[in-house]
Amino acid sequence: MKQLLLKEEKLRIRRELKETAVAFSKSYVSEASREVCEKVLQSGEFREASVIFGYLSFRNEISVDAVLKEALRLGKIVAVPWIVSRTEMKAARLETLENLPTDRYGIRTAPEPVAPVKPETIDLILVPGAGFSARGHRMGRGAGFYDRFLAHVGGFRLGITCDRLLRDEIPVDEYDQPVEALVTETKFICCKEV
Repeated sequence: MKQLLLKEEKLRIRRELKETAVAFSKSYVSEASREVCEKVLQSGEFREASVIFGYLSFRNEISVDAVLKEALRLGKIVAVPWIVSRTEMKAARLETLENLPTDRYGIRTAPEPVAPVKPETIDLILVPGAGFSARGHRMGRGAGFYDRFLAHVGGFRLGITCDRLLRDEIPVDEYDQPVEALVTETKFICCKEV
C-alpha cells in the first residue's frame, strides 16, 4: 500500500512540474539558462573537472549548451547521454554542438560513430530533472535513465533547474539518485544528505 501511495504521489508531482515547465515563456527559459550557465562556469566543480557529462536540452529544459561549448573550448572532454536501449543510457563523447542528429525521442545526441566515455572518468555530471528539492532529491521524467546511470558513476552530481521547479519535498524511493548541489537562475545550493 505504501509503495502504491508513493507511486501515485510521484505521478501527481511529476504532472504538476511538467505543467509548470510547459507554461514557461521562451524568454524565461533563455534568461534562466544564461544565469544557470554563468553560475556553473564560475563554480570550482566546473573549473576542476577534466571530463564533464552534460545533456542536450529538450523542449523547455534549462539549456547548458553554453557550459558545454566553454568546456570544449577549454579542451575538456564533454560527454552527453547516448540511449542504447529502452532502459539504459551511456556517456558519448561530444566534439561539437553543431549539426547534431536527434535520437528516437527527438532529443539532440552525439553523432555516429559514437565514442563512449568511461563512467569512472567523469568528474562533473550536469543532471536535468522535472524538479528538485533543496535537499538534493530529484524528480526525473519517469523513464529512469538517469537514476540507473547515476548509480554507476562517481562524479560530482550538479542538478540543473530553475527556481520555479524547486519544491520543498520531492517523494523518493530506493532507486532515486540524489544530487550533491543544485543550480538555479538565482542560487547555488549545496544539498544536505537525508
